[in-house]
Amino acid sequence: MMNLIKLEGCSLKKYQQEILGIATEVIKVFEKEDIKYSLTGGSTLGAIRHGGFIPWDDDIDINIPRDDYDKFLQIFDKYLGDDYYIQTPLNSPQIGLLLTQIRKKNTVAKRKYDLYEDEKKCGISIDLYVVENVFNNKFLRWIQIYLSLFFAFMVSCNRTFKNRKIPKEVFNEESRKPKFGLLKYIVGFLFQVIPLRVYVKITEYLFSLCKDKNSKYVSVPSGRKHFNGELELREKLCKYRKNKFENQFFNIPFYAEEYLSKFYGNYMEIPSEKEREQHVFLKLKY
Repeated sequence: MMNLIKLEGCSLKKYQQEILGIATEVIKVFEKEDIKYSLTGGSTLGAIRHGGFIPWDDDIDINIPRDDYDKFLQIFDKYLGDDYYIQTPLNSPQIGLLLTQIRKKNTVAKRKYDLYEDEKKCGISIDLYVVENVFNNKFLRWIQIYLSLFFAFMVSCNRTFKNRKIPKEVFNEESRKPKFGLLKYIVGFLFQVIPLRVYVKITEYLFSLCKDKNSKYVSVPSGRKHFNGELELREKLCKYRKNKFENQFFNIPFYAEEYLSKFYGNYMEIPSEKEREQHVFLKLKY
């Protein structure tokens, strides 16, 4: 039986303020260097519905277009390297995450995907999701989407098999039963001969295959609804407006309400406690 940490009340508020501080520092750099970004997912929902964090939420999600993301990687150490480190799919392929995390040094926020990681590499974090260009040509777009989906699935399978010792109580506490868990375990077992880093490298290559930064369509393939589910017109996802988030004002999609309706339906309705997504930590240290 693991001693799992679930944030509630004052402990959740403390954690929210910690990640808000990280986001504030990062977004200062974005705005200084003219890097495009917007809040996304639950962070956009929180901004619209609550003026800040969803009360039970413990993360901050940010979208960043591919060209701006590549620029940010180049300047990261100059601005943020003293206090933070950046964990990307390519510099940390052993984790098997296809999103990027900015993690605070000298802190620990160990989650299930960090099970085998050194605590020094498990700092408190915010998430970056890359907005990828998508081919205008229908055939090339089909190739990009479905090859990306296949290899992203293989990453998930390999990661599922690798992390097979994660206690079931972790998933029970998070109220998130893994999708296709048995299938992913079997596929991961059968194809474990190919290292996880290979699948991650191929998937990242496919995600970023289109170099046209003015393409009609974009997608966030590392998002929860995957490449095709996250497909959107560039003008809908890459145009921004300011919105209050706690004591700050951050970018959100200009068409945020339309975006939220697509992903959450009646997004102003407060879900029941059973439907609220929460995370647990294996270890937490500020």
